[in-house]
Amino acid sequence: MPKIRLLLVDDEEAFVSVLAERLEARGYDAHVAHDGEQALASLRASDVDVVVLDIGLPGASGLEILKEIKSLWPYTQVVMLTGAGDVSTAVAGMKLGASDYLVKPASMDLLIASLESAKTRRAIEEEGLRMQQIEKLASLGVLAEGVAHEINNPVNIMVNEAGWISELLEGDELKDVPDKADIQRALESIKRQGKRCRAITEKLQALGGRIDPKPRETDLNKLIPSLVEKARERAEILGITIKTEVDQGIPVLVCSPLDLEKALQNIVDNALDAMETTGGVLHIAVGSDGSEVVITIADSGLGMEPATLARMFEPFFSTKKVGKGMGLGLSIAHSIVKTLGGSVSAISSPRHGTTLTVRLPIPAPK
Repeated sequence: MPKIRLLLVDDEEAFVSVLAERLEARGYDAHVAHDGEQALASLRASDVDVVVLDIGLPGASGLEILKEIKSLWPYTQVVMLTGAGDVSTAVAGMKLGASDYLVKPASMDLLIASLESAKTRRAIEEEGLRMQQIEKLASLGVLAEGVAHEINNPVNIMVNEAGWISELLEGDELKDVPDKADIQRALESIKRQGKRCRAITEKLQALGGRIDPKPRETDLNKLIPSLVEKARERAEILGITIKTEVDQGIPVLVCSPLDLEKALQNIVDNALDAMETTGGVLHIAVGSDGSEVVITIADSGLGMEPATLARMFEPFFSTKKVGKGMGLGLSIAHSIVKTLGGSVSAISSPRHGTTLTVRLPIPAPK
């Protein structure tokens, strides 16, 4: 189990250094900041589970820093440290979203209990968000499938009729029609845009979780090289190096290989997009933890702010310019993996790239 990552913010350097050492001895991953500016810089650099925040800081006050933390990192928990005379301020901090407050000097046992409670609270909040996203995707998926079906019918008629008119124009009876070349260009445009509509409706249907109903054995030792090969040409153009690391003896999965490849391809495409202006390294690793196969796809791109990270699996959410994407790729990947019985999670921070982790259940032995 990963260590709880802590950030201890206090201007008393000797006190906070000793506190960090004691917490490290208890199995925590403790880091130190001495003022609000250092604290926010540390939070931007990497994810933190719990911040232990002294109210009486130089410069910006503890309450101001608390507001900033809860605005930018809403699931990071904050435990406030206060002097006996500052309890009213600590209560104000609770109203702003702090998970607890302790009066100095607090015992180590009391601090540990508060940290564990904050950890549990964060897990509950994140699970609540995950369930909201699942429910939202499920509802949107049903709607998307209905819309896709209704759009496909007229689009198919439009494309077929345009094709029929094109054939008529090729016949002898209409060989002298005025502006024939312009009419043919218009018909080709109609057919091209119709095909584009079909591609969009296919994505909408995938968003609804529609996958191949006949699962079969899927060997990641074959699927991953195929995935890399499809991405290689674009990666080379963008100056991106693709590195793979696949553990020996990865169990064979039982699922739809085409759907799994589609989900992973969408994640890889998104990672390449993130490095479009910078180049870098795309790292794909495959391992297992006994009950699940774990696939990580990590880019060295620009990374994301917490607010963007929280919305990255939402359908039609995109930070790209208009016309560069519909914001469906990661939503489709999330929906497919969920339908396959797995999960997708992500970690990211500005200037430190993004890592997506796909977990898929290993089938029970027969």
